[in-house]
Amino acid sequence: MRMLTPIVREAVFPADTRALVAVIHEYVRWLDMDLSYRGFDAEMNAFERIYTLPSGMFFIADADGEVAGCAGLLRHTAETAELKRLYVREAFRGLSLGETLVTSVIRKAKTLGFSKLVLDSVPQTRFAQRIYERLGFVEITPFYENPVEGTRFLALEL
Repeated sequence: MRMLTPIVREAVFPADTRALVAVIHEYVRWLDMDLSYRGFDAEMNAFERIYTLPSGMFFIADADGEVAGCAGLLRHTAETAELKRLYVREAFRGLSLGETLVTSVIRKAKTLGFSKLVLDSVPQTRFAQRIYERLGFVEITPFYENPVEGTRFLALEL
């Protein structure tokens, strides 16, 4: 484990784009999944536009210029936003970064006036699911058609 404690901050584009997109691709490789059913390639191609307010934003756990982890916020409606792409790189696990990132997204969603935060969580992300439950997320009906067996849909009233 590294000695340096990462700092969670809002991503700045275009300065953070390349490193953040690389970490998201690392996350998808870790999941070992094809995310085309969620329009992953289109999302990555329009990354800065999608993840710039008012449509969305990203948080980065920054370890002296290296991305240790990330979590995104994507607007669905005026009331509802989605927590996206929570990931902590292996070398930085055990520092409570996942919980810090989720808490940062929750706080930002509240300040932006959202009343609900939703997410989907595939079976590979069981550890993250425990974080979500600890922070008050509860099971909801799916908010999109999902072909991945065992995916959980969760929401938090803000």
